[in-house]
Amino acid sequence: MKKVYLRTFGCQMNEYDSERLLALLSGEYVPCQAPEEADLILINTCSVRRKAEEKVYSMAGRFKHLKARRPEIIIGICGCVAQQEGERLLKRFPHLDLVLGPQNIYRIREILEEIERTRRPQVRVEMESGFRPPVVVPSLDGKRPIKAQVTIMQGCDNFCSYCVVPYVRGREISRPPEDILREIECLVRQGVREVTLLGQNVNSYGKKEKGFPSFAELLRMVAEIPDLWRIRFTTSHPRDLSEDLMRAFAEVKKLCEHLHLPVQSGSNRILRRMNRGYTREEYLEKIRRLREICPEIALTTDIIVGFPGETEEDFAETLFLLEEVRYDEIFSFKYSDRPYARAREFPEKVPEEVKAERLSRVHTLQARITEEINRSYIGREVEVLVEGPSETRPELWTGRTRTNHVVNFSAPPGLDLKGALVYVFIKDTGKHSLRGEYRRTIQGP
Repeated sequence: MKKVYLRTFGCQMNEYDSERLLALLSGEYVPCQAPEEADLILINTCSVRRKAEEKVYSMAGRFKHLKARRPEIIIGICGCVAQQEGERLLKRFPHLDLVLGPQNIYRIREILEEIERTRRPQVRVEMESGFRPPVVVPSLDGKRPIKAQVTIMQGCDNFCSYCVVPYVRGREISRPPEDILREIECLVRQGVREVTLLGQNVNSYGKKEKGFPSFAELLRMVAEIPDLWRIRFTTSHPRDLSEDLMRAFAEVKKLCEHLHLPVQSGSNRILRRMNRGYTREEYLEKIRRLREICPEIALTTDIIVGFPGETEEDFAETLFLLEEVRYDEIFSFKYSDRPYARAREFPEKVPEEVKAERLSRVHTLQARITEEINRSYIGREVEVLVEGPSETRPELWTGRTRTNHVVNFSAPPGLDLKGALVYVFIKDTGKHSLRGEYRRTIQGP
């Protein structure tokens, strides 16, 4: 049996694609932990942020010497950087054998056969407007999986001025609901109890396809699958957050009370320059309505600091918004120019040292808010889906609440709680997690 070394960079969509790559290669390849052992090396890439792209180039460069020692090894770059750069990657890294865009990963077997037959590099980055990914369910081989991700749509039509996604993932394409349901049912039969539905903008699911359900309707369909306990989704665009989807948080019992709703900036002027399609006031009104419908909902978001032209006053508006919304957690980044994105041509670039200072202020403010929210859980009993023993403290169990907070907790010896739904009494908090004590099992694994 041949060996494959697969390294994934970037978001949950990339992790999903990597799982499918391994499933498509199974039967001929088995995963290995070291590139030196591999017959096939694949780097699955993300180009949303420059830092992730630079890590890909650094890793690809290091494999030059391995290729020199073992010419028979096949080395490939997959995903968004492959789509973005195409043939240019072969010029930059002549030791590459394969450049594979996101739509083409499903052809991996036939492309590898072509490389082995001709010993010529292959570049496959063509995109089809009507592309529909096939149903590929990885075999979980008795690993007692608890959670899984399922892509429901690919691409994006929003063209935010800072974003490369529409150019490397293509325009929005929704998967047929029957394919999604079949994939989830297969995962549940293998023991999965929680699924996260993925898309660049899941709120737009089905809008372009005749006869497809809305995203809120799809959630209700998924909730009907027996033995599935929890549903999550990411990512949502605020502009497309409908009243029906908001109501789903109160009406669909399997839908967890957590929403990732990227705001990016608190300044209306910057939001216009970003082409986000909503105002600060419209965003805050949706937050108000969400909390009216589902008071216990936990919110997370993305923030970009230092967008071209962002003044200190614009940045202050972002800080004010963080104080007003009080997110449970945020993911914040310094702006970086991306290929194809319109903002790379914008003047008034913010100096790196200013971006770094603003990012530090965001982190300081959010750390306080997160700590205050976490401390509000002390003394409460929460539902936790147990993922397994803690990696850093194996004597403790770890899992997540419905609001997506990590919980590390103690339990009587001899209990096997992996995959169980339990109640945990929260006694304390850490910097990024809650700490508690097992109370009782709601539902066994």
